[in-house]
Amino acid sequence: MDRELAPEIRRNRITRRALTIAVATAAILFSFAATVSWLRPSVRRADIETARVEHGNVDAALQASGTIVPAIEQAISSPVEARVLRIARRPGDRVRAGDELMTLDTSGAQLDFDRLSGQVSQKESEQAQMRLKLEDSIASLEAQIEQKKLDRQILRYKAEQSAKLLRAGLVSDQDNLAAATAAKKADIEQTQLEEALVRAKRTGEAQIAAASAELSTLHKERNESQRQLQLAMMRADRDGIITWLVSDSGATIRKGDVVARIADLSSFRVDATISDLHSSELNPGMPVKVRVDSTSIVEGRISAIDPRIDNGVMTFHVALDPSAAPRLRSNARVDVDVVTERRRNILRVKRGALGAGEIEPVFVVRKDLLVPVNVRWGLAGRDYIQPIDGLREGDEVVTSNMSDYAGVKSLRLK
Repeated sequence: MDRELAPEIRRNRITRRALTIAVATAAILFSFAATVSWLRPSVRRADIETARVEHGNVDAALQASGTIVPAIEQAISSPVEARVLRIARRPGDRVRAGDELMTLDTSGAQLDFDRLSGQVSQKESEQAQMRLKLEDSIASLEAQIEQKKLDRQILRYKAEQSAKLLRAGLVSDQDNLAAATAAKKADIEQTQLEEALVRAKRTGEAQIAAASAELSTLHKERNESQRQLQLAMMRADRDGIITWLVSDSGATIRKGDVVARIADLSSFRVDATISDLHSSELNPGMPVKVRVDSTSIVEGRISAIDPRIDNGVMTFHVALDPSAAPRLRSNARVDVDVVTERRRNILRVKRGALGAGEIEPVFVVRKDLLVPVNVRWGLAGRDYIQPIDGLREGDEVVTSNMSDYAGVKSLRLK
């Protein structure tokens, strides 16, 4: 027959069973918790980008593209039709005013200058002869007038004596009339000579003025020919860098053809293009940010807007800060931000992938979790965006694209 177990044995068995059940229950609970934790979505901190909410400035801007060009680039054209004999410089060379660029065959221009110089000399000789003839004619008329004055005085004296003798009855009326007529004739001849002298002077002065005008025209033509001959020496008339130059010796160039371009690289501008949809928003003087590269930004302002629109694209020009010239390169492509609105000392966060809508869920770091928060956005720029509601200063916000986790209540941060 079975004997009853001792109380100590029964208590030990009950204790062992309770411990076994407790351990099994703990193992089950741990496994369940581990499974739940393993099933919760998570991201690695290294796979995301974050930024702190801070106070600062936010610029709203229109985005455009442009090309850096020298603020001053001078085209040098040939004043004559000629052939290139020798090229003294190459593109990229730095030149000073007066430096020779190339040598042209200027024999034709030299012949034209010599011809005009001969015409000027001939016209000057003709004018000198004309003056001499005028002086001779005037001198002759003045001599005749002086002689006629003497004759007139003599005839007038004779007429006066004849009148006295007539009153004394010593001469006849006929003799007295002849003496008076001779005196009047002398007066008329003197007047005619004086009028002829005036006409001769006027005629001579008119002829000399016409000759002077012709001579002046010839002087101008000769001076212009000489200037073109000097320009045909193809020298730089300003300091700068040669950006383009005729490259073939022996090439024939026509009058007016551009043979070289010299740029002043001490200052630059940007020729930018943007959709004509923004034409009403652009105005001269608006501030501009030119992004030379990912880290370098140059400030500027719109200096002019081209009124023409080509295929839905309009062009505007940006004057840049001259101090930035050493960092700039001609013909480099750049991004251009035209600042339309600027707010100072407001909450901001680096934009990244944020700002897809006026209100959007944004993941915020809360210890080892990423928690979505609905944020209402304000002013948005290229680099920063203004949070109006949902964020406070110091919050760490995920700026990466988190669209794959839309609807997730939280994410583990590893």
